[in-house]
Amino acid sequence: MTSDEPQNRRRNLVLLRAGDTSIHEAWLEEKNEKRNWDFIINYFGDDPDKFRGGDWLRIDSKGLKMQGLHDFIRAHEDLVRRYEFVWLPDEDLRIRCEDINRMFDICRERQLKLAQPSLSPDSYFSHPVTLHCRGFKLRYTSFVEIMAPCLSTEALWTVLPTMDGIYSGWGLDFVWPKLLSSGSPAIGIIDEVRMTHTRPVGGGTFYQVVAGMGQSAWNEMKSIEARYGIEDRRYEIHGGILDSGRPTESRALILWLYLRSLIAAAPRMKSRPRQRALTFMSAIWQQIKGRRKLGE
Repeated sequence: MTSDEPQNRRRNLVLLRAGDTSIHEAWLEEKNEKRNWDFIINYFGDDPDKFRGGDWLRIDSKGLKMQGLHDFIRAHEDLVRRYEFVWLPDEDLRIRCEDINRMFDICRERQLKLAQPSLSPDSYFSHPVTLHCRGFKLRYTSFVEIMAPCLSTEALWTVLPTMDGIYSGWGLDFVWPKLLSSGSPAIGIIDEVRMTHTRPVGGGTFYQVVAGMGQSAWNEMKSIEARYGIEDRRYEIHGGILDSGRPTESRALILWLYLRSLIAAAPRMKSRPRQRALTFMSAIWQQIKGRRKLGE
């Protein structure tokens, strides 16, 4: 075993770009929970002792998330290719070890190329489709958010070039499904597993750094969309697996379960009532518009 390999060899890898404010230590609090994932912390802070002392690996490098991940994966290609699935979460997500385990199990069981856990209703969020949807174990979607994508290793190598030269990552949420969507349903949001996004979207030092570089996340998203021919931002729910285990593609049932979940989540959403109403209308319209585009 070399110094640049995790102490255990499992089938899955969690690769985290972490600074000093990362809350990932909570993922490891369940001492008796056996992990099915190895853990590499790609640390960009300055503390020589932080996040050490466990059966994980800390490898240091500076830079922003997407470019940093790209460079790390390229530099450690032989190591990363040994895993079947790789999760690339943000550092401000609250999730239990057993839920990360289950996320990987579902990705393998359902042969997903790209997926993410759903967001709990009290999360800070940008895209309603990522919120937990009651009644589903899994929804097949056209969108997975860049904050927590889990990819098969094959899919990771397909999308890796898109991460090079990227500051914010905004817009890759739409590019990756386009690159990976061929064949049977392989992209989804896992409602059986929930996580909480604990910090406001668009806040923090990350966006200040991007602004200091003369960039903006919004402008980068527009540039990425133009580069990859993204003419419309799509958030369709194509189908899913119900709590009963039964698959469904029923448009009416999907819309009903989705609307019901948004209404149930409303009291816990961190937004004003008018903003919530606009969120609901936009979210439902995205589903109707997407279905109409597909000729349904």
